[in-house]
Amino acid sequence: MSEPVKLYVYDLSQGMARSMSRQLTGKQIDGIWHTSVVVFGQEFYFGQGIMTSVPGTTQHGNPLEVVDIGETFLPLEVVIEYIDSLRLVYTAEKYHLLDFNCNTFSNDLCQFLCGKTIPGHITDLPAEFLNTPFGQSILPMIENMFGQSKLTINNNGNAAAQQPSAEAASLLQGISSAATSAALTTVNPVQIANTAAAVDGFISTYKAVIVFFTSASCPPCRVIKPDFENLIREKNGSSEQIKILGVIMDTSMAPDAAKYGIRATPTFQLFLNGQKYSEFKGANYAELKSQVDILLFEAFPPHPHRKILLRAIVDQPNVPILYSIPGKWDMIYAKLNAFLKKESITLDTDQKAVLDQSKSFLEKKDTTLNMDYWKSLVDLLLQKLAVDQLFPLFDIYRSLLISKVVSDDYVKDPSQIATILEIASKIEAPAKATWLMVLRIACNIFANTTLSTTQFTSNLATSYRSQLTQLLVSSLLAPDSQIRQAAASLAYNCSTCIAIERLEKEKGTFSGMAEQEDDDWEVELSSAVMDALIKETDEEIIHRLLAAIGKFLFLAPQDTSSVADLLSALDINNVIEEKKMSKVINASKVLGLGRDICELTKQQQS
Repeated sequence: MSEPVKLYVYDLSQGMARSMSRQLTGKQIDGIWHTSVVVFGQEFYFGQGIMTSVPGTTQHGNPLEVVDIGETFLPLEVVIEYIDSLRLVYTAEKYHLLDFNCNTFSNDLCQFLCGKTIPGHITDLPAEFLNTPFGQSILPMIENMFGQSKLTINNNGNAAAQQPSAEAASLLQGISSAATSAALTTVNPVQIANTAAAVDGFISTYKAVIVFFTSASCPPCRVIKPDFENLIREKNGSSEQIKILGVIMDTSMAPDAAKYGIRATPTFQLFLNGQKYSEFKGANYAELKSQVDILLFEAFPPHPHRKILLRAIVDQPNVPILYSIPGKWDMIYAKLNAFLKKESITLDTDQKAVLDQSKSFLEKKDTTLNMDYWKSLVDLLLQKLAVDQLFPLFDIYRSLLISKVVSDDYVKDPSQIATILEIASKIEAPAKATWLMVLRIACNIFANTTLSTTQFTSNLATSYRSQLTQLLVSSLLAPDSQIRQAAASLAYNCSTCIAIERLEKEKGTFSGMAEQEDDDWEVELSSAVMDALIKETDEEIIHRLLAAIGKFLFLAPQDTSSVADLLSALDINNVIEEKKMSKVINASKVLGLGRDICELTKQQQS
C-alpha cells in the first residue's frame, strides 16, 4: 500500500515579509518559508533537532499551504529508521537560517520518500534574499547568530552595506526564534496535571497510568515524590515509548479534584486501558513499587516462551549470515574478461572504466563507484553472457553489496537484484558456480537492513519477496551441499529479520505502524525448511535449518501464528529425535536447538 506525502508550508514572518519585503528589499517576497513533511499521520520537521508532532499542532499553527509531494511505498518502520539515522546530522547546533534549515531537511526526506524535491521557490529563497541590498546589509547579523554562510557573496564573508534598521533587526530576531524553536521530541514519563480533564486525557491516551494525588500541606507527599518520579523513569528505561505514565495532581490546586474521591494524601490510583485498576493510600515505597510492577505485568504480560528455559534459541545471535570474505580479485576479473573475450563482447571506454573502478573499490584503493555506469554494465552482461559464465560477475556483485554506499543505492531501485535472483530459480539446474553466487548475493542483501526489510521481506505489493522466496525454496533441496548450505543461510537471514522485529516489539522500541508479521509467508518458509530438514544429513546445514525454525517459533504471536501447528503436524519432534538416534547430529549446539524447538512445540500444544 502507498502512503501520501504532504509538505506543510508556513511563513515564519507571520505575514510581515509580504507586507514589508518590497519596502525593505526592493522586491516582493511572499514569506519566509518553514516547511515540514507529513506522512503516516505524523509531522516531521527540523528545529531543535528533528522533531515530530501531530500534523498541524506545532508552534507554527496552521500551514499556509499544503503541497502534495506524491506517495511513498516504504513502510513506517523504514521511514523512522531513516529519520533516526539523520539525527546526528540534523542537530540544533548545526542549524543555519540560510544554509542548513528546516527546508534542507524536508527536501532530504521528500527525496527519500518519493524521489522528489520540494518546490524550488522555497529552497532558492535564501540566495534570492541575499541578492538584495537589504539581504547583504542584514547578513552580518545572521552570521553573528548562526555562523558564516556558504552563500556569502564577498570573499571575506561580510557585505559592506548600511546598518540595518531596528525594525529589520526585530524582524530577523523574530524569524530566527520561530525557525529554531520547537517542542521536546520525547514525552516526559512524569506529567503534572492541574485539572481532571488533563488527568482523564492521560488515562485515555496511555495503556498504564498511575496518578499520584498530593497536596501542598502533606509532608509525606514531599518525601515520596522523588521516589515516585525516579521509579516511573526507571520502569520506562531508555525506551522512547511510554510503558507507564506517572501523573502528579496537587488536589489543593485542582478545583475539580473531588471527581476522584480523594479523602487523604498521598493517594495513588492506577489505571489500565482507561479503567481504574487499583488504589492505595500512604507514602509506602514498597507498596508503590509492588503496585507498579503488578500493573506493568498486567499491561505487558511476558510472552509464554519467556517462562521456558531456552538457552540455545535465546543465545542465537540476531545478525545475518553474510558472505564477506574478499575474493582473489585478479583471478576473478581475469575470468570475467576471458568470458567477455570468448563471447566477443567489447566494452566501451566508460564500461571498462567502471569495471576497473569496481576492482579498485573492492581492493580499498578507491572509495567511490559510479553506480549508474555499474548498473548499466551489469544489465549489459546479464544479456550478453551465458548463465554459466555469470559467476565471476556475481562474485564481484555479492562483495559490492556488503558496502553500505552500494547497497543504499539499490534501496532506491532493487529491480536488478531481483532479476539476478530469478536466474537461479527459473532455470531447472543452473551451473553450480552461478547458482551459489546468486544465493550469496541474496544473503548479502541482509547487510543493509533497509534494503532487506523494505524490498525483499516486506509484504508490500511492490517488494521483491516472491523472487527471494522462490530462490530459497528451489535451493533448499539442491543436490549440492554447498548450495544447500547457502540456502539454509538465506532461510536463517529471513528468520532473523522476523526475530529482530519481535524483540523490538517486546521491548517497546518497535517503531512500525502496525503488526508486520505475515503468517502465510512464515508458514511457507517453515514448510520448505522442514522438507529440507527431513532429507538433510549434513550437520552444519541442519544446524542452520534448526536455527531458522527456532527463530520462526520464538516469541511468535500466540493468537495468529500457525508455524507451531504446522511443525507439530509435520512431527518435528520425531524428525529431531531420528536425527539424534542416527547420530546425524552430535554437536551440543545443534542438540540444544533441537531440544528447545521440542519444548516450544510442546508449550504451544498445551
